[in-house]
Amino acid sequence: MKFVLNILKAFLISFLFIGVTHAATNCPSISPKLAGDGPTEQVEAILNDVVCSFIELHNQDNETLTSTLNLTKKKIIPYIDLEYSTELALDKHWSLLDKKQKKIFERDIKNSLIQDYVPYLVDYPDWENINIVVNENFSQRENFANVKLLVSIEDNSYPLTIILKLKKSNRWKIYDLDIQSVSLIDIFKIGYDSKIKRQGIERLVNKMLSNS
Repeated sequence: MKFVLNILKAFLISFLFIGVTHAATNCPSISPKLAGDGPTEQVEAILNDVVCSFIELHNQDNETLTSTLNLTKKKIIPYIDLEYSTELALDKHWSLLDKKQKKIFERDIKNSLIQDYVPYLVDYPDWENINIVVNENFSQRENFANVKLLVSIEDNSYPLTIILKLKKSNRWKIYDLDIQSVSLIDIFKIGYDSKIKRQGIERLVNKMLSNS
């Protein structure tokens, strides 16, 4: 259960889980800008790029909080469609926000991911027991696509099904993930809806500003 919750709570962890079993033989990685334009090709390129960067950091014996934070901002955050993720997470409240408030909520989601999981990425022991299979049979509708992954741990024969949800503007970016039919964005949505109902938008925004 703890493994499931970790995947659900952050894109950061899912990025590192996916592709780790073949990263060692694929480093240095191909830049996503040079990879094929299909959703599965982009997913593999993105995740290999991230994993190879963390492997390089580990080989340099430089896994400090600062270096991991900088690498996260450089190699993970750009592959997430934060604006669209935030719009989905705010749901019916999105249309009530002005431009500045929307950016504040977007920054809150980004900071939440970074603050909660960068320390975890620094201390995570090893990734050797995690196995990933990327299903090449993705689904796509216009500029949206779903890519299915099967994730298992060596001593657990029952794989978890993860769906990466992508949106394409100038390139494919990940905006959500589902694990066993539970959505990460839905978790954010429930949290924001509850806070807005209790505190109101203005008070919640001011609180986020004071904590930033």
